[in-house]
Amino acid sequence: MKIPGLSKRNITISVSLIVIVLLIIMINTASKETFEALKHAKALYLLLALLSWICYITFDGLRFALAALSIGEKRLNLFTSVKIITIGIFLAAVSPFQVAGLPVQIMLLNKRKIGVGKSTALLASRGFIAYTTVLIAVVISLKYIWPPPSGIVKGVIIYATTIVGAIFLLYGFALFAPKLLKKIIKSEKILTEILSLRDTTIAFVKNSDKRLLLLSYIASFICHISLCSIPFFLSRAFNSQIWFSKAFAFQSLIQGGLLWTPTPGGTGIAEGVGLFVFKDFMLPEILGIFIIGWRFFTHHFTAILGAILFLPEIREF
Repeated sequence: MKIPGLSKRNITISVSLIVIVLLIIMINTASKETFEALKHAKALYLLLALLSWICYITFDGLRFALAALSIGEKRLNLFTSVKIITIGIFLAAVSPFQVAGLPVQIMLLNKRKIGVGKSTALLASRGFIAYTTVLIAVVISLKYIWPPPSGIVKGVIIYATTIVGAIFLLYGFALFAPKLLKKIIKSEKILTEILSLRDTTIAFVKNSDKRLLLLSYIASFICHISLCSIPFFLSRAFNSQIWFSKAFAFQSLIQGGLLWTPTPGGTGIAEGVGLFVFKDFMLPEILGIFIIGWRFFTHHFTAILGAILFLPEIREF
């Protein structure tokens, strides 16, 4: 059975793109001082960055498991939830516009005797909870970086708020003004998908245990804070200083902006934005290493974990 988005060509392109981007960063930022600075890296903060990544993955899984439990679905334990999510991230990392994950996630849930309708509702609810978290984080972030220090950062702010805002505007129209949405969107296929998402979201909210749903939101905020802690700890590992408020703000904005990018996993775009956003806070000789480490901790490690967890599943397709 062919797995959507998974092909040798896509994987080759994605891996090649990552390698090319990393080489470009190193060629443009590395110097003799870089290797000297690496000798003075602080292992404790690298360990804290790793623990933050583990916390991020764990609470992302817990967010999903609690959302499932809120509608009485008990077949999703924490490990299975982490597996479903990281596999989705892996497939998004090897496909343009990051669109390959969702169909496979539905298939994996369906294999676990969870119907297509409920699977779609669960994944839609996770997306809604995650987007809500990012939106709130972006709004909070503006307090710490306004006025923006440069035109590039201003552009990231505008792009991130536009993308996240557009997603919620679309959600809002689908939920509260479906007739208006029918007049705006002419594609029957897209309209059907959006209205189907509306129906599953409404059914999910009506049938869910609100206390467990609240716990899912709490897990979501802990998940996001853990992710934002990664650049904070990495900066200290490399003897630079990004205050947590700035790390939180920049990571939130980048996370919002990466919700919709043309390259697989946002590769190239994320690193480019990261270079401009973090350059004023990192020592020049360590900036490239910091960006590479930051990108691996916030994305590549998760995709690699997803690929590893997907191997046993592939044999059963």
